[in-house]
Amino acid sequence: MSENRKLKVYETSDKNYIPTPTIVLKGKWLGKYGFDMNTLISVHCEERRIIIEPRDPDPIIMDETIDGFLKSLSKKKLRSLKRTLQSSNI
Repeated sequence: MSENRKLKVYETSDKNYIPTPTIVLKGKWLGKYGFDMNTLISVHCEERRIIIEPRDPDPIIMDETIDGFLKSLSKKKLRSLKRTLQSSNI
């Protein structure tokens, strides 16, 4: 299945108001080619060519130490854990 689209490189500005080339890809046609909403993508750039492909999620690296677990908690969850431990006298 192949389809050609003619698009344009637009000019937008970055946070410092410097003109920046911008490519916008949008439309229901993206889903037909495997690019549904929230699809992670990989972008490979070559001379005069950009290749965009769906990609698998990055593996989650788990730190299985207690230290790693405590660092992964938000402040709110850490306070909740502390209250739970204090109330159970552990």
